[in-house]
Amino acid sequence: MKQKKIKTRYGLLILFVLISIISAGCSNTTQPSQSKEGVEEIIVTDLAGREVVLQGPIEKTVINWSGAGGAFMTMSALLQEEVADYIAGWGNSLPNFRYDMYQQFMKSVPGLEDIIDIGNVENDDFNIEKVIQLNPDVVILTLQVKEQAEKTVVPTLEAAGIPVMYIDYHAQTIENHTKTTALLGKIFDKEEKANEIIDFYTSKMAEVEHRLSNINKEKPSVYIEVGMRGPEEYGNSYGDNFMWGALAKESGGKSIGAGIINNSEPINPEYLLRANPDYIIMTGSYWPANPTSLRLGFLSNEEESQELLREFTYRSGWQGLKAVENQDVYAIHHGLGREMYDCAASAFFAKIFYPEEFADIDPMATLQEYYDRFLPFDLSGIWMMQLK
Repeated sequence: MKQKKIKTRYGLLILFVLISIISAGCSNTTQPSQSKEGVEEIIVTDLAGREVVLQGPIEKTVINWSGAGGAFMTMSALLQEEVADYIAGWGNSLPNFRYDMYQQFMKSVPGLEDIIDIGNVENDDFNIEKVIQLNPDVVILTLQVKEQAEKTVVPTLEAAGIPVMYIDYHAQTIENHTKTTALLGKIFDKEEKANEIIDFYTSKMAEVEHRLSNINKEKPSVYIEVGMRGPEEYGNSYGDNFMWGALAKESGGKSIGAGIINNSEPINPEYLLRANPDYIIMTGSYWPANPTSLRLGFLSNEEESQELLREFTYRSGWQGLKAVENQDVYAIHHGLGREMYDCAASAFFAKIFYPEEFADIDPMATLQEYYDRFLPFDLSGIWMMQLK
């Protein structure tokens, strides 16, 4: 990564940073440069297993992956309409890649519009200079960017006295979901609310797991694709240990990408046709730059979303796939994974794979309940559906 040159007025700061890095060596443990007078230290273990020392109360953060999988949605559940007051800067994935969610959320929390874009570690445009200016109490990053962050931004931030903490919703495990939520609850002094969210999530997941444990059938195969690029170009698919692939595995299915895809990447179309999966699940959102992408969420309607989903089935060779022949083609909003409400997505997948055993389960009702109980936003639009 090529770092932006720091302006002259920050020369002394950078000199201090370099001296601190040399002194500190390669330690991953956050050590704030000085303590706030009269405040209590908060010592936590993040999802990378690092002991992080924070100086409370936490009133100002910088976060990444605001669109999904980061801290934003759980912070919204914990902090309600005041959530924007706690975020000084964020990566731009919510306004750029979840435009429908961003527009809807601003109706309840207009302060979101004032949050400063500080870029993203994975895009090599993370603005360290701006973050140091903002002087947050903590920078909350996702575990998936840790390797790159440790090489590029973390030493500078920590040397400047800004602690960094990692969370993880992307592994799609109950353990990491609950640990992350408990961690956020602790640093924002909202442990009781965090426990309520955890109880909701674990009870819903336990119901799915209980039913799956009583099913003695061969696991159905599924092809999952992000519909961002439209029918013209294959979007990312998944193995079985990351995001939608991991969720499918935990919901009683098996991704055809298992063993050939590590995390996420487009699948070979010929491989897909040979695999001939039992089910196809496309994910959609609102990607204005891609007019043929699958549109779901707040700014969607049933008729338009059905037509956009149908266009994917006209790809070369798809009419011969049994999932298309049997109308076992489905869609789900791409923002429904990697969050504490993805228990609704798990129920949706399980109901696709085992319709009889999950006939009385209503995944949309689960999502609606989460919004009603925990989020300061109103839910509307199309979030999951089957091709008619």
